[in-house]
Amino acid sequence: MIDIDKVRLWSVRFVRTPELKYMPYPGMIVEEVEEPGYCVPEVPHSLIPLSLGGQLTLTLSGHGIFQLGSRQYDCVPGTAVLIHDRNPLFSCRCPKEGHENWHFIWINFPGEAGSRIIGEINRAYGYFFHLGRGSELEKKLLSWRKYAGATFSQTPQDAAEMVFDTFRMLLRPGEMDLRRQEKKSQARDIRNEIKNAFNGSATATDLAKKLGVSQSYISRTFHAETGERIRDYRENLRLREAISLLQNSNLSCKEIALLCHYGSYHSLYRAFRKKYRISPEIFRKEHRQDEKPSSAGGYEKQAARIRGKREMLKINT
Repeated sequence: MIDIDKVRLWSVRFVRTPELKYMPYPGMIVEEVEEPGYCVPEVPHSLIPLSLGGQLTLTLSGHGIFQLGSRQYDCVPGTAVLIHDRNPLFSCRCPKEGHENWHFIWINFPGEAGSRIIGEINRAYGYFFHLGRGSELEKKLLSWRKYAGATFSQTPQDAAEMVFDTFRMLLRPGEMDLRRQEKKSQARDIRNEIKNAFNGSATATDLAKKLGVSQSYISRTFHAETGERIRDYRENLRLREAISLLQNSNLSCKEIALLCHYGSYHSLYRAFRKKYRISPEIFRKEHRQDEKPSSAGGYEKQAARIRGKREMLKINT
């Protein structure tokens, strides 16, 4: 039999005035220390009261074990467990072979609304959370220590706000990592799409539609992750390709301008002057790889087709 007064260092209780069945609310916050051998065993589903909601437990020091069926999680400082109290596969313990107590703080969420929200979080995020030592959630829960033994009366709105703030602090580290990964992935997708569209005339609006986001979002995300604007990235791609052709092909500057989608030689000239402060012709003379540059293969053939089309237009006119 567990002596509650011995293992609980302090507690704070919450009551609602009035009670609203479909709004979540906290029940109590408790700081607790359990010795090796402590165990909360699995309980048959039929013996679990319907009124129970769920509980969030955050380890402060020591070591505990959280068991969910065949899966086992080590509860060490900076980790948290969110469990639906009506889960019959749940059990936890402080290992008998351990040499230190399991010190943790928990907050429970009784009622139907709390049960429903915790079930949704478990399905979307799981049961076990890595927050790190000194997390925002840990500091918030421990801030109630100064009210040890008190009972707080809350309006339904205040109670619900406290519940959602608690879950926000629990989920925020994981969501921030996920959003960061998503933004990096999106920036990579944008770069790939720009490269794939190099031979076309895709705009930022076209890219946004293809990736299913707004033009402003795609611009912000790309700049935040790469430090470049989409327009500058595209321009640098064109310039790099133009430089390669100037150094390694016999194509004229006008043909290179068309192949790199500048539209005209004057646009290529302006881009070169702006970036390198010299003209394409001077750049070619100063940076040519060989005195007799080798053919650029596919670009030579493409340039030949362009020249052929120009000749056909002259004949037709």
